[in-house]
Amino acid sequence: MAVLWLPATLLGQSVLAQTLQYEAKTDNVAIRVLSENATAVPGQSVAILLHQTIRPHWHTYWQNPGDSGQATSINWQLPDGAAASPIHWAAPHRFDIGELTNYGYADSVGLISDIKLPASWPVGTAFPVSGTANWLVCDDVCIPEKTSFSLSIPTGSSATLTQDFAPLFSAARAAQPAASPWPATVSAKGDNLVLRMAMPVSDASRITEAQWFPATWGVINHAGRQQLAVADGALTVTVARGDLPLPAMLDGVLTITENTGGGVVRTALAISSGGAAAPAAVAPQSDMALGTLLLFALLGGLILNVMPCVFPILAMKALSFVGHAGAAHRERVIGGVAYTAGVLATFVLLAGVLLALKAAGSAVGWGFQLQNPVLVTLLAYVLFVAGLNLSGVFEIGGSFMGLGSGLAARSGVSGSFFTGALAAIVATPCTAPFMASAIGIALTSSAPVAMSVFLVLGLGLALPYLLLTLFPALARALPRPGPWMGTMKQVLAFPLYASAAWLVWVLAQQAGVDSVFLALIGMVVLAFAFWLFGRRSSSARGTFWRRAGFTAALVAGIGLAASISGAPVATTAAAAANGDELSEAYDAAKLDRLRSAGKPVFINMTAAWCITCKVNERVALSGDAFRNALKAGGYSYLKGDWTNQNPEISRLLESFGRAGVPLYVVYPAQGGQPQVLPQLLTESIVVEALGASGVATASITTS
Repeated sequence: MAVLWLPATLLGQSVLAQTLQYEAKTDNVAIRVLSENATAVPGQSVAILLHQTIRPHWHTYWQNPGDSGQATSINWQLPDGAAASPIHWAAPHRFDIGELTNYGYADSVGLISDIKLPASWPVGTAFPVSGTANWLVCDDVCIPEKTSFSLSIPTGSSATLTQDFAPLFSAARAAQPAASPWPATVSAKGDNLVLRMAMPVSDASRITEAQWFPATWGVINHAGRQQLAVADGALTVTVARGDLPLPAMLDGVLTITENTGGGVVRTALAISSGGAAAPAAVAPQSDMALGTLLLFALLGGLILNVMPCVFPILAMKALSFVGHAGAAHRERVIGGVAYTAGVLATFVLLAGVLLALKAAGSAVGWGFQLQNPVLVTLLAYVLFVAGLNLSGVFEIGGSFMGLGSGLAARSGVSGSFFTGALAAIVATPCTAPFMASAIGIALTSSAPVAMSVFLVLGLGLALPYLLLTLFPALARALPRPGPWMGTMKQVLAFPLYASAAWLVWVLAQQAGVDSVFLALIGMVVLAFAFWLFGRRSSSARGTFWRRAGFTAALVAGIGLAASISGAPVATTAAAAANGDELSEAYDAAKLDRLRSAGKPVFINMTAAWCITCKVNERVALSGDAFRNALKAGGYSYLKGDWTNQNPEISRLLESFGRAGVPLYVVYPAQGGQPQVLPQLLTESIVVEALGASGVATASITTS
């Protein structure tokens, strides 16, 4: 399926005078939001229906969208004390499009949520219900659409229903799967999963089809053929396994099609093999104006310049800038423009790949390339070789002028361009303030908007150096060149070595200790290669063998990096809490169970390659005050590791409008809207948020 993201324009909003209904129409979906109650009672619940009439041949998505797509979601804005239930989903249908299989709805669908009013709400005062519904609608292209709605429901001492809407509510409830009266089990059998439901069947030949829809993404091969068998008092459905392991608990829907003689009947049953469905997503806050969005991107790019992952590269280039203090202004300007072009070109490349992967259904985000062990190793090599250059092991020159990471250490246009490219690449482990919301919204917007955000983000990263080159007065504030520069050049090698060592540690989290051995041997081989490169030969024969040895060693080092792709990758999702006795590994079903039980939850989404995450954990998430706040509030602490790709974590990030880590969320006790914490944490910020949302409050003093 060719996927093309286009902006949707909402048209023609019509609200009934009694404000119990909202209507909107897009190019592809007509929306109605309805209140079942004409009068609601404080302390009780009222059902709200999101009804979609879908353009012919197009479809929207179920909670598990299948191979691609995005579930419909609602971000509620409710008064304090009110709470919204997860969506009560209608039974989905299967859509096979080429080699992809999606789960969702065609023609029309009604999705119901229950809103509980606070018991303290004054009787006689209208109760406001507002929110933003987001959905993806697809045919041979996919278009994200949304609408913001608002209802005002009168309150009284007794509840009354809106009779005009009763048929739509009845139809929506009839489309929901009924609880299965028969137990179901799911077991692994070789490369397949087998769903077995013990049920009395008087005439097995009447059952013509059964379709299993697991609520958890990735457990089965969605496009796989589902084989039905009815025998020995049981119905079984066999399907190929997916990429994710079978969880201990799994919910889903089983649809059974029977030929009754009087017609074909499709029955939908809600089944559970002891499991729980994935949590309902919280829709991203994506109503930000484009100007504000671009401002956030610019500020985020500027702040990246002082992040630890980028600073060594910029310091190296600044040193080169000081060393050429006598150069003509025109030459400096060209260098600044070339550096900026390198940054922007790399951001455009990263954005293009990221958008293409997301359009194809991959669960990726900011820093996605660092989830690939081979690319992590190659980046470690680049930083290591750049450090060797600064240490004086070799100098760039001669016929090898364009090789390897030395490009970033050169002067001139090419050196400036590749320094910008390297700065952009090493910036991806960092998420600066303002960046997360900008990138998250960009990736759910149209391609032009997304590309604009990434370009402005790159401009923010390049801007300080560009300004130095454009305005001589700023450059005069820099120290004058002198002997100190030789020492400083060698000193700057050590942050690069440290960055390379950190990336090897990241590799260990991704691919195990064997990969570390291969990477370190590769570094030794590269050190030998560039030692040869830095040698001088007095004869043509010596020069030939030196160059041949350099080339062979360089190829061998890169070959060792490439071989890491075949190494067994460690499972890091369960390792997120290594060394952290406070936390448990994040699991979507576990979060759903805790929230259903009214437990407060603190979520920490991190990655081994995320420097911001590691700083926050050391500064704000490891002290006694944080421990005491968790204990006093009765919190469950779930920690998700995104070092390797993890679709469950990706979906949670997307649900909050984030494209990468870190993400910190406080889910309050007894339901209610989650609170997203800032990306740069202090202990007091965390303790205050936990104290406001926990089961109990306690006097906690930060140290």
